Amino acid sequence: MARLMRCLYCGLLQDEPQGVKTCARCGGELAFEQALPGPSYVRVQMELDQIRAPSDQIVDRHLAITIQTPPEVPPEEAAPTASGRQPITFTAVLDVSGSMRGQKIESAKEAVRQAVLRLHEGDVFALVTFSSQVRTVLEPTVVTRRLRDQVGEALQQVVASGSTALCGGLEAGTAATVAHTRDTNLILLLSDGQANEGETDLEQIGRRAWQAQERKIITSTLGVGTDYNEALMVEIATQGGGRFYHVLHAHQIVPYVAGELGEASALAAREATLRLTLPPGTGLYPLSAAYRVTEAGVSLGDVPVDTELEVILRLLLPAQSAGARVPIEGRLAYRSPAGHDLEAPLNVVTVRYVPAAEFGRRDGAVAPVIGRVLDQMKATGVLVSSRAAATRGQAAAAEQAQLSVAELRRYASLLGDEEAERLADEQQTLYHAMAAAPADSKSFVSSAFRRQRSTKDFDK
Repeated sequence: MARLMRCLYCGLLQDEPQGVKTCARCGGELAFEQALPGPSYVRVQMELDQIRAPSDQIVDRHLAITIQTPPEVPPEEAAPTASGRQPITFTAVLDVSGSMRGQKIESAKEAVRQAVLRLHEGDVFALVTFSSQVRTVLEPTVVTRRLRDQVGEALQQVVASGSTALCGGLEAGTAATVAHTRDTNLILLLSDGQANEGETDLEQIGRRAWQAQERKIITSTLGVGTDYNEALMVEIATQGGGRFYHVLHAHQIVPYVAGELGEASALAAREATLRLTLPPGTGLYPLSAAYRVTEAGVSLGDVPVDTELEVILRLLLPAQSAGARVPIEGRLAYRSPAGHDLEAPLNVVTVRYVPAAEFGRRDGAVAPVIGRVLDQMKATGVLVSSRAAATRGQAAAAEQAQLSVAELRRYASLLGDEEAERLADEQQTLYHAMAAAPADSKSFVSSAFRRQRSTKDFDK
C-alpha cells in the first residue's frame, strides 16, 4: 500500500509516487507524512500558491490554510457536562417593525419557541425586540420548564408595528447578554429592513458588535427578504465575530435560527489562532476582514464541529538572495470544550529564490491553489463593494469594483493572460448586476460571506 507524502514546497499531500520522489503538482521535494503529535483532533493543511520567487525583491505570496473539525469532539475533550457542551447564553434580538407583519413575525416567534426548547437547563435565554421602541421582553433567565412557558406567553404579546431602531436593539441585546454570561454567548439579530431609527451609521453600529466581541459575546445576523441592508448585517456579523445568513422566505427563519444556535453551541475549537513562523519583516494580511492579526497570530475565533474552514493569507516577503530557501511553518492553537489548550502543527511550505533575471512571472505557480485564492479574492471584492455602496454610494462602489477587478486580473495572470481577462470580465459582470438590481445583490453578498466563513445552509 502506498504511503502518503507531503510536498515541502507547495504543501500538497499525495500518494507516494513510483520512482523519483517529487511532487506531482510543483516538482518539489517530498517527505513522508508523519502522524500528528499530541492529542489534537483538528486537522490542518497549509499550501503555497507559488513556490519560486525572484531574488532581491519584495514579493507577495499566498497561503491557503484548511482547517477541518470532526463531526464530534472526542469524549475526553468534551465539556464536563451532561450534554458534553458548555453552557450558552442565547439572546434573540428580533425586528418587530411594521414590515415584519404576517408570516415573517409568526415564523420569527416560532423560531424563538423552538430555540428555547433546544436549550438545555442551565443555559440562559433573553429576548429583545425592536421597532420604533426597544423592549427587553425577557430579561436573561436560566432555562427551566417554567421559562419555556414564559417565553410562549411573552411571544403572544409581540406584534409588528413601527420603524426599525436596529442599533438600539443590538445595544439592548448586548446589555442583556452581559448581565448573565456563560462560557459561550450568542446574540442573533434578525431583521428584514433598514435601520431608520436612532443610530443608523454602518460603522458605528458595527462598532457596537466589535465592543460586544471584546467582552466574549458573538453576534450573528439573519437578513430576511429583499429590503434589508446586507452590508450592515455583514458588518455586524464581521465585527461581532459571528455569521451572516440571508433568507428570502419566512419559512426559512425557523431552520436558520436553529442552525445558528447549533453552530454556536457545538464548538470543536475555541479561540482558534494561527501562529506562523515567518521571516522577520514579513507583512501578513488575511483576505477576509473576519480574521484579525494580533500579537498572538491570526485570530479565527470559535470553530464549530463538522466544519471545513479555508483561510487565505497574503504575505509580503522581504527580499532574499538567490539560492535562498525560506520555509514557512506554524501551528493552530485552540482550546477544547474541556478547557484543554491544544495545538495542531502546520506542514511546512517553502519559497525558493532564483536570480531575478532567470525568473518568469508564472515560474513555480501552483494552479489549484491559485484558483482557491482567486475565489476568495472575488468574495472579498463583493463584500468590499457592497460596503462601499452602503457607506459612500454607488459611485464609490463602482470605483472600488474597478480596483478589485484590476487586482484580480493582475493575480489571475499567473494562470495566463487569456484566463485573467476571462475572470476579470466575469467579475465585472457580477458588479454590474449588483449595481443594476440592489435587491438581488443580497444573494451575491451571502455567497461571498459563505465562501470566506464557511457558513452552512440549514433549509436543505
